[in-house]
Amino acid sequence: MEMTPEHHRAVEVVTEFLGTKPTSTRALLTFGPTVVVEARVDDGLTVFVKAGANQNVHTEAAVMERVRAAGVPAVDVWGVGNDDLLPGGRWMITRAAAGRTLQDVGRTAPTIGRSLDELAEYYTLLHQIALPGFGALTDDARGGRLSSWSRWQQGTVDEALGSLTRMEAAPPKFVSRARELCRAFAAELDAAPGVLLHADLGDGEIYVDPSTGAVTAIVDWGGALVGDPLYDLVRFVGGGPADDERPAQLHPTMHARYFARNSYDTEHVQRMLAFYRFHICVVEAAWGADLAGWTAGHVAWAQHLMDELGG
Repeated sequence: MEMTPEHHRAVEVVTEFLGTKPTSTRALLTFGPTVVVEARVDDGLTVFVKAGANQNVHTEAAVMERVRAAGVPAVDVWGVGNDDLLPGGRWMITRAAAGRTLQDVGRTAPTIGRSLDELAEYYTLLHQIALPGFGALTDDARGGRLSSWSRWQQGTVDEALGSLTRMEAAPPKFVSRARELCRAFAAELDAAPGVLLHADLGDGEIYVDPSTGAVTAIVDWGGALVGDPLYDLVRFVGGGPADDERPAQLHPTMHARYFARNSYDTEHVQRMLAFYRFHICVVEAAWGADLAGWTAGHVAWAQHLMDELGG
């Protein structure tokens, strides 16, 4: 990816912070008003500098410190600061994760069982961090901004349905049924615990030792929420196209390992997992408007789930 003036400013921030100029730099592909630069300092040290106008990276850094304290392997945060020339005016510098991404190692690697078992353990530790409030985190990462989990869920779906309506990508009956289903689930949503969620974990955000499958780091905590642990389980590799093969390949094993550690009513689990998949389909349908087949595939899947759930 070509370096922009903002990327070059991020390199200057790294140089000023570390007191030495990186030997090589690389701009990473990002979505929205976010800048991420990989900077190699020497053979033993690579860091990342991140800034974003659509999220508070200082909040993300605080989340990472919190989850590390709980035993979840987030990467080291080396520093945070402010700079008006970067998106959002804030930056953070982290050390690069060890190992390779699970995406690069592959879903059929002989070590995948260990990776998914350790991921279930780290989800369990993460979901033991109970916080007040729900939804997006406050700036200090001490709780959620909203009074209920259903309020976050309904607001997120309403925003996506508004986008689909403006694009004429979903018929009015679909929109009204989706909103009614959200209302019907409100009580069940609000009965869920409020715990810290990664809320956007894919196989590109999990680093593993390629020889053993041991999880070495979980990165990209900018979308963290306070909410129901079951949402995290569906959201894992759940942000791709409607025909994405990853959930079917990875969810059964990881979910089984998670529920071996955490006691849930099976019928309740299946009902809520289906509802959260519906939620994600609606949101992804709106997000992927510019991608061929993405929106239509997710709308169709959401329609099927509404039929299944009685909405």
